[in-house]
Amino acid sequence: MERQLPTTVLGRTGLTVTRLGIGGAYCPTVAGYRAALDTGVTYVDTARAYRDGDDERVIGEAIAGRRQSLVLATKTQSRDAAGARADLETSLRLLRTDYIDVWQIHYLNTEAERERVLGPGGAMEAAIKAREQGLVRYIGVTGHVWPEIAKAVATGLFDTVLCWYNASYREAEDTVFAQAMAQGAGVVIMNATRNDKLFGPDAPPAADFYRYVLSHEAVDVTIIGLRDVDLFRQMALALAWRDTLSPAERDALEAYGAGRRAAGALEM
Repeated sequence: MERQLPTTVLGRTGLTVTRLGIGGAYCPTVAGYRAALDTGVTYVDTARAYRDGDDERVIGEAIAGRRQSLVLATKTQSRDAAGARADLETSLRLLRTDYIDVWQIHYLNTEAERERVLGPGGAMEAAIKAREQGLVRYIGVTGHVWPEIAKAVATGLFDTVLCWYNASYREAEDTVFAQAMAQGAGVVIMNATRNDKLFGPDAPPAADFYRYVLSHEAVDVTIIGLRDVDLFRQMALALAWRDTLSPAERDALEAYGAGRRAAGALEM
């Protein structure tokens, strides 16, 4: 019997999503995205900047006829309201949609950037206006610097947060996750395998790295960048059967991850 991917509610948004999502930026073809969507995934994440803007165009074509069944997320890296609004209008056109489910402020990694975005004339003004107009349903934030992203989430202004986290790099637990749980923000995780650097001849099963992040109570979704459609299908099938680990399995994966990190095998 074919099993369906498990679903959850994305934090305070109330949106029901599959616990596995598609990460943009890597797949150049409509056929590749459609093949990934055929696994039953309902969360799709892209950005205005990915592949010099072409990722949104390809996804827009791939989701034609399926838009209403998907939760579509994209991002702006503009810091001012005018630039962010221009990005949004371009995203809507290329994605062939009249609204974005989760519109994210991209790479908010420094205090200066956060203050610019949240201050007068900043990108948050554009996001709030777009939400009032029905062009955006929810507002998210993304980034790589855990303490700075945690400060953004702590403002209570963001409905979701996208950051990186895996069995080797657990710093998000005490920073981003703590704030997300306090604010009810949905948590989406990237880099669960450290761009596949956690894989190896002595590694646990590949799907366990995704099960690991999904086992944390704060985490709603893990996205996989669509570099390899066959690998994506395999992970979707595995997660449909089981999407979490037992405490003992988590401990074992953390021990493996700590060893890989200590050995310097995970540097980007």
